[in-house]
Amino acid sequence: MTSSTEFVDCMSMAPAVNLAGYGVGEALFKSVVGSLPTGVTVVTSLDGEGRPVGMTSGAVCGLSCSPPLLLTCIGRRSQTLRHLLGHGTFCVNVLGAGADRLSDRFAGRGPDRFAGVAWRPGPRGVPVLTEGVVAHAVCEVYEELGGGDHTIVVGLIVGGEHRPDAAPLLYHRRRYAGFPED
Repeated sequence: MTSSTEFVDCMSMAPAVNLAGYGVGEALFKSVVGSLPTGVTVVTSLDGEGRPVGMTSGAVCGLSCSPPLLLTCIGRRSQTLRHLLGHGTFCVNVLGAGADRLSDRFAGRGPDRFAGVAWRPGPRGVPVLTEGVVAHAVCEVYEELGGGDHTIVVGLIVGGEHRPDAAPLLYHRRRYAGFPED
């Protein structure tokens, strides 16, 4: 197991301290976080001209039942983040086992990630993927919070569907896997 030789106890510092440069290095951070198996999603919204935008994200989780909230963490420089916050509504599409190519497509920087991808407009027009997904949640932006080089977007779930018979796509240590079947 890889470990860090240096550790700074950030909890003992005053809150106003800039934490940049503290903690473990980027390589160890990525190795440790990459060891957490995560579900794979595509977060979608619309740009200012009504065109679909989206990106792959493994940083999504349920937050609260009452009110029904989920959160996603998106890099501060992301164009999808800018458009999502501008539109105020987004969709979290939970990918199904075998949807590796769909994940890779939305993780890349292609000019039109939606070319050839099956989707339909959901509430307020947000793209809801219709193939390769096990569930989706349409959300209105409820709150946004800073989180280092990412923005934590909390969404109020206003609609969605799920397929209980389908297995999700997982990502672990830079590889895809399907969830084990019963």
